[in-house]
Amino acid sequence: MKSLFIGAPGEVVIREVEKPSPKKGEILIEMRSCGVCGTDLEKVKGEAVTPPVLGHEVVGEVVEVGMRVGGIQAGERVFTHHHAPCYECELCRRGEYTMCAEFPRHNIDPGGFSEYYVVPAWNVSRGAVLPLPDSMSFEEGSFIEPLGCCIRGLSKVNVTNFASAIIYGAGPMGLIHLMLLQHYGFTNVAVGDLSEYRLSFASRLGAKIFRPGDEGEKKNKRAAHSSLDGFAPELAIVATGSSAALLDAMNIVSPGGRVLLFGAPPRSSRVSLDLSRYFLRGITVQSSYSTSEKETAQAVRMLESGAVKLSKLITHRFTLEEAPVAFRVAGEQKCIKAIVNS
Repeated sequence: MKSLFIGAPGEVVIREVEKPSPKKGEILIEMRSCGVCGTDLEKVKGEAVTPPVLGHEVVGEVVEVGMRVGGIQAGERVFTHHHAPCYECELCRRGEYTMCAEFPRHNIDPGGFSEYYVVPAWNVSRGAVLPLPDSMSFEEGSFIEPLGCCIRGLSKVNVTNFASAIIYGAGPMGLIHLMLLQHYGFTNVAVGDLSEYRLSFASRLGAKIFRPGDEGEKKNKRAAHSSLDGFAPELAIVATGSSAALLDAMNIVSPGGRVLLFGAPPRSSRVSLDLSRYFLRGITVQSSYSTSEKETAQAVRMLESGAVKLSKLITHRFTLEEAPVAFRVAGEQKCIKAIVNS
């Protein structure tokens, strides 16, 4: 079968590998749709701090179930979460499921960009396989994982406490945050990006836009506040791994505001802070990594109900054989969302 792997630095390659068979407790899935995520691109560049498996925004059809798998049958359309916590440790008891030491240790094999992949028994036994509603297409289902990540991030900053927000990054995750905020009732949201193509797309989705740059803090602050009708944003979402964007967000957010560090920074990223300044302004910086089944289940319900229509973010579609092109186009930011379909 065909599967996508990291090749030379900065490249991905399609390889022929043996079709896997499910062992006890495992299930074999035929991939139908898998989204290209920014963390996939970071892995290819060698910058990621997460496991080097490609493809996790994936849905498919159950082909075969291993021994002692109950409640799942061949032919079912499913979402399969690539990670799963233990639900027993102290972190899990506190609801910090994605911080569980077991969470990143279990992954689909060989990855979502494959004709077939195996979901490990650990994930299956911990509820990481969710049925797709009959009304939901495979492409819509590929947004369950990224939507779950955004739901989790916004819950961590108590999003309902705020009325105005600014988002750094008009890529897929930034725009999912935008659409979620709109669903939550926000009417004063500005999105910033260096790409005119992406800013134009954000504008069509109803966002106010601004253009962050390196001209200095005061100019960036004026641009951001102007886009929000003169108001300082109460919430800033950094949906990019740029350390400069994080620092800018901390400078621009209103006193007592919150900054959500959502985009994964490259390994060894650094920022230099005047701690006394941020102490006096009372800013909170909250990071959020990945998602748990608490949020993926919410994501299924939101997508099924039409509360957010994320399929409108898909601008490019590719076959598995064309996956290297999908990665190139996504890496050059010549699209919003690239989807690989079987």
